[in-house]
Amino acid sequence: MHMSLEQYRRVENLSKEGKLDAAWKVCNTLLIEDPKDVRALVAASFIMRRMGHLPAAYHFGRSATQLWQSEFSAWLNLGHACDEMRLPKEAESCYRKAAKLTKNDSDRIDVMLNLGALYLDEGRFDEAERITREILAANPNHQKALGNLGFCLLAKRDWSGWPYYHLSIGTDWRPKAVYRDPPEPEWDGSPGKTVAIYGDQGLGDEICSASMLPDAIAVSKKVIIDCDDRLEGLFRRSFPEAKVYGTRRAKNGQWAKDDWQIDCSLPICQLGEFFRKSDDDFPGTPYLKPDPDRVRMWMSLFAAKKKPVVGIAWTGGIPKTNARNRRLQLKDFAPVFNRLDAHYVSLQYKDASAEIAAFRAENPTVDLKQYAYATLTPDYDDTAALIASVDYVLCIQTAVAHTAGALGVPVSVLLPVATQWRYGNAHDTIPWYDCLRVIRQENTGSWEKEIERAARELETYFARIPTGARTAPRIDRLRDDGREVRADSLPDH
Repeated sequence: MHMSLEQYRRVENLSKEGKLDAAWKVCNTLLIEDPKDVRALVAASFIMRRMGHLPAAYHFGRSATQLWQSEFSAWLNLGHACDEMRLPKEAESCYRKAAKLTKNDSDRIDVMLNLGALYLDEGRFDEAERITREILAANPNHQKALGNLGFCLLAKRDWSGWPYYHLSIGTDWRPKAVYRDPPEPEWDGSPGKTVAIYGDQGLGDEICSASMLPDAIAVSKKVIIDCDDRLEGLFRRSFPEAKVYGTRRAKNGQWAKDDWQIDCSLPICQLGEFFRKSDDDFPGTPYLKPDPDRVRMWMSLFAAKKKPVVGIAWTGGIPKTNARNRRLQLKDFAPVFNRLDAHYVSLQYKDASAEIAAFRAENPTVDLKQYAYATLTPDYDDTAALIASVDYVLCIQTAVAHTAGALGVPVSVLLPVATQWRYGNAHDTIPWYDCLRVIRQENTGSWEKEIERAARELETYFARIPTGARTAPRIDRLRDDGREVRADSLPDH
């Protein structure tokens, strides 16, 4: 091995400081001289992963483990790469090999923490909790383990997990916003304050958590909502008592001068710590208000179809959020298309026109259309109006599900085995929305049973609704946590 321990530590420190190009330059020079420099391979795997070059990280890691099978860090870095590429079985195997090779408690806890996080990403919440509690037995104040415990508890609808979830604020995937110098404190839920509430995590998370904004507004002197720019118009209409700015990613002095005078701030997803302490705290009712003019336009268009209108989305996520298991093909929906004659509306957030054209060339009787000016737009108000105007939504786990739920549109969500804490792993409903029905995947890689079940759900729902009917949503609660919730318990729309 040619990379010295000193060089390795230097590369590691450069990487942690964000100087990834400089760190890679050191590794690259050494690997040109000796492609089998194992320590350089381990470092290169770490750097490539931090740079987002996951295939390179994977292959550097594999080479390192083949050449240095007894080294804990080689297996740990390969495990990280597999984890982020959503290769859970391989990642788990790497982490377990790394655990056997650890030489101290600190390294062992590090491996266990990553294994627990892997189980969380895979929806294996009981296993994640077991490992997390094992870490906490050895180190009761381990911040990351406590944060993971929060996810485990919330996934089981144990709302005492919110304070632990709080500890994840400031991590890479949940960055902390700062509006003052020195930084303002985090809001503790106390009334009478001027509070900045900012978006964190994905678009769907932000939409879901917005259900708690009315609670925050009700107890605060003033609320400034700092949201994703795509949501600005929709949130302004839905929460008129607050000041709304679509500046989550770029402040650039766009706020009014008085709005900078805040007392405290908090990420929107953390509002549950104060306003969702029991199942009864979830209203489950619609809270987003679509543009009425755009809704009238869609309603007029769809009325001319004289048949049900169903919005569908068949892909979701990005590689690190399990896109691999959140994608279907249009042909997979054949049982739905064959069972229900409807006008199907694409709710894909990426251009699906070529895919739809190819599908319709082989299936000319399927009435499926993309309205690009409603879905391929930087203004999510366009998309929300379209979703608010359909009779029903059928989608894979994606932001569309949260939008439909927030608008009160009946929605069935095809949920992969590797799910997210908001969906948990044991119920056919979630407390956030009364109108949402979960169809859980039984086996990763197969959707046949779930699509057939969705087809039956749709057929049953429309059998009791007059064709073309567009009544106001009726709030039929779906809080029954039994494994079977009938389609006839969904609200009319």
